[in-house]
Amino acid sequence: MKKLLILLAFSLLLPVLRADRIVLNDGSVLNGTLKSITDGTLLFATDYAGELKISAQRVVKLDTVGAVEIATLDGQRIQGRLNTQEQAAPAQEETPVEGIPAVPAALTLGNVKYLWTAGMEDPTLPPARKWDGEFSLDVSGKTGNSEKFNGGAGAIATLAGPVDKLMLHANASYGREDHNTNTKKYLAGVDYEHKLLDSPTTWYVNGELEQQTTSGLRLRQEVGAGLGYYLFQGKDSSLRLRAGFSAKARKYTDGSHNDTMGSQVGLHYERNIQEWGKLVTDLTFQPSLENFHDYRALHESSLDIPLVFQYPLSLRLGISNEYNSRVAKGSDRLETNYFAKMVFKWK
Repeated sequence: MKKLLILLAFSLLLPVLRADRIVLNDGSVLNGTLKSITDGTLLFATDYAGELKISAQRVVKLDTVGAVEIATLDGQRIQGRLNTQEQAAPAQEETPVEGIPAVPAALTLGNVKYLWTAGMEDPTLPPARKWDGEFSLDVSGKTGNSEKFNGGAGAIATLAGPVDKLMLHANASYGREDHNTNTKKYLAGVDYEHKLLDSPTTWYVNGELEQQTTSGLRLRQEVGAGLGYYLFQGKDSSLRLRAGFSAKARKYTDGSHNDTMGSQVGLHYERNIQEWGKLVTDLTFQPSLENFHDYRALHESSLDIPLVFQYPLSLRLGISNEYNSRVAKGSDRLETNYFAKMVFKWK
């Protein structure tokens, strides 16, 4: 029984004995896991209080049980087990633990620019490009005096880095009413933008391919390029203005076609609403350079509402408008679409 109690006590103490340890200037001692040090702030994870942010100025001693990577203010790169000393304390010789060398005892936290642990990205290197994206699905229908079905699916993939962003998108929609197809639309596109000299100004190129039966349009091909400018860009909101030129080729169901050079002006706005939603609005105007009365105007506004906060599933409610000044005979120039979509986002 005595041996059992000793083993039990040792098992309870083992996590504490193997934990990283911080001593604060008020005498407090914290045991847990050191995640990183950035801009003079320690990120320290504990079992009892979660992740804590602690100013390095409050820390008088810091010990780690595992190896860390350190970049100092004077340009040194150090790897090893950290065991800092108070400024007034003499340097002490450290012995290796489990083959991990100790960081020189003379190192103080005041000289640490970055600290990170195994598996984390090196903060001294430029941020790497990262993929993220979303899948969306919407279905609606009606039975009774008339039979209606409408459905759509879409996907967006974005590769973003510190100075550029590539976006690929595609969607399809299909609708039937009383056993007659009244909507069949496919669209795919690409958009690439790159910052100029680390400024709010960007250059961009984009392209779209669209096939549909609405508006009498059979096929539309378009490429464009120009300059953009972020009027503001923050963590929770951004507003971007674009202006450029485009080449467009359109074929209609009545056999006619139209190839034009045009310009394009666009406005893109995003805003995160606290922690529960995201508002996005796009406005685009594309007039022909040969005939200003030949133009296309687009608008779309949507609001994403998370269905379950801890999962990347949300409901997207929105409205879109498309106005084409030139359409096939018997077709409407303005199309308005109200939509509700299920959206799954991935990173």
